[in-house]
Amino acid sequence: MFELLGWALLAGVTNALAGGGLFFTLPALLALGVPSTTAVATANVASWPGYISAFWGLRRQLRGAPMVALSVIGIVGGSLGALVLVQFDASQFNYWVPWLLLTVSLLYARQLLSKTGFEGPLVLRPLAWPLLLSGSFYGGFFGGGLGVLYMSITGQLRMGSNLEQHAIKLYLSLLASGATIVVYSLSGLVYWQGGLVLALGYLLGGKLGAQVLTWVNPKLLAWGIVAFGIGLSGYYFFRFYS
Repeated sequence: MFELLGWALLAGVTNALAGGGLFFTLPALLALGVPSTTAVATANVASWPGYISAFWGLRRQLRGAPMVALSVIGIVGGSLGALVLVQFDASQFNYWVPWLLLTVSLLYARQLLSKTGFEGPLVLRPLAWPLLLSGSFYGGFFGGGLGVLYMSITGQLRMGSNLEQHAIKLYLSLLASGATIVVYSLSGLVYWQGGLVLALGYLLGGKLGAQVLTWVNPKLLAWGIVAFGIGLSGYYFFRFYS
């Protein structure tokens, strides 16, 4: 369990800085023999405290933001995604895992390679609704690289400054993750013994990540997450398809 705590601590820091914490906790749970759907549900539920501690450090960045609209997007999208996941058998979901990891990693890499700017006024344009709802749905359904996906969406929309986009990412993530708690708990998918250990690591890691967010090199970190996500997807392609 100490190893699981270490991975969760790293995941909490990663979620606060760039997103992609589930890239660390999912393989840790799968290595313990936890079924894939249970591992996803447990990692999502456990990540909630980390999102709270990370967002608290950036909450002032969202002064004047459309908080009611963002709240609806996070809760509705996350709940719907979780409801879809509970319909899957773990043996079927295994085949989705590498594709989901690879897709999110490549999407973020595409944004990093773009030469256009990613900042603008903090407004919720009509196009933002379906895109952010889709992101929240993904968060409830899988969640691996959720922060990466949110940063990609808000960057393409030029929705706020870089720090405001990080705050939006964390706020929507904590809502989507929080919405899954009820759904996954009622469905019996959560591995609570491991989930509590993960929650502690996420909480401590999220607080630490929020503190260093203002001085860490975001580009370098983002490329590290992309490389790790692509490598991890390759591992699971080999594991589940061979």
